[in-house]
Amino acid sequence: MKENRIMLDMTMLSNPYTGLGQFSLYLGNYLLNNNKSKNKYDFLLTSKIDKNIFNCNEYNVKYFNFLRKKMSDIIPSLLYPNYKIWHVLSQQSQYFPSHNKFCNIFTIHDLNFLKEENDELIDRKMYFIQKRIHNSDVITTISNYAANDIKRNFNLNGKNIEIIYNGVEIKKYFRPKIPKFITKTNKIIFSIGTITEKKNFHVLIPMMKYLPEYTLVIAGKKENEYANKIESDISRYDLTNNVILAGEINDEDKYWLYEKCDAFVFPSLLEGFGMPIIEALSMGKPVFSSLYTSLPEIGGDIVNYWHSFQPKYMSDFFLKNLKIRNEDHFFEEKAINRAKSFSWNLAVNQYQSLYNKLL
Repeated sequence: MKENRIMLDMTMLSNPYTGLGQFSLYLGNYLLNNNKSKNKYDFLLTSKIDKNIFNCNEYNVKYFNFLRKKMSDIIPSLLYPNYKIWHVLSQQSQYFPSHNKFCNIFTIHDLNFLKEENDELIDRKMYFIQKRIHNSDVITTISNYAANDIKRNFNLNGKNIEIIYNGVEIKKYFRPKIPKFITKTNKIIFSIGTITEKKNFHVLIPMMKYLPEYTLVIAGKKENEYANKIESDISRYDLTNNVILAGEINDEDKYWLYEKCDAFVFPSLLEGFGMPIIEALSMGKPVFSSLYTSLPEIGGDIVNYWHSFQPKYMSDFFLKNLKIRNEDHFFEEKAINRAKSFSWNLAVNQYQSLYNKLL
């Protein structure tokens, strides 16, 4: 039987530790290592990406150093006829085939730019995404919240949106080393994400005035003005011994923090999914989150949701509900079970089913 070749756009792996990079990495690895079909998966990479990032000894990777922005300009006669399906894994990809001899799948993770960018850039991105929707056969997204946002803002031309929740998985370590930036024996509150305004991390700083027995660790890329403002707030509130902006961390440090923290906090304002709260739940940790966008959908009733960002309320709510969670002998089991409903095995099975249905 002739194999069906499927191309997956993995160009978001140029930044492997972002949410889009991790999505591409895990989806790729699971497809390569759990392929029970006749499908042959090829990965589209750029010259900036190390193809050895995938944990598989044998796989087929189409490796291009792109010189143009339009995929249709790049060796179409050689490239296009080989594929049955072309899957673009992110709305941020610069490459999109215009060829009509195979099925196009377009995954949109979120429309956060609508609340982050200026009008000119929003219009440009809207045009770009609408054109891709028009040229796609199937649109997929990662939550009901994101699906409804897409329906409100774009003409789907009668096309359905397939909702496939992200898989979530943490790389585990046996006896991980303590991170170098941990110098105190305080109880730990952990959070992670690129330090940008939409993550809303600044509301956590004044809260820490009321939690002197804890150290808050916020991990994530921090080279911007918003991060500088948080650093200034830490000094202004005299919390340099109680709040750590750790910057980007490696997998071992992340695992140690999830394993050792007393709770995970995530006050984000804009999320298409909210992967960190599932990572924390998978470790059996109490989670405190904002009520915005997709987070209540993903966290369910196992997560504690702040209804305000007033510092004293936040700290009182935190202490009260942390005590309740710690007294619940079944909480860890319930948290882990919630996280299991977002496994990569389940997500990959759904993507493979979609591929097979289109084939």
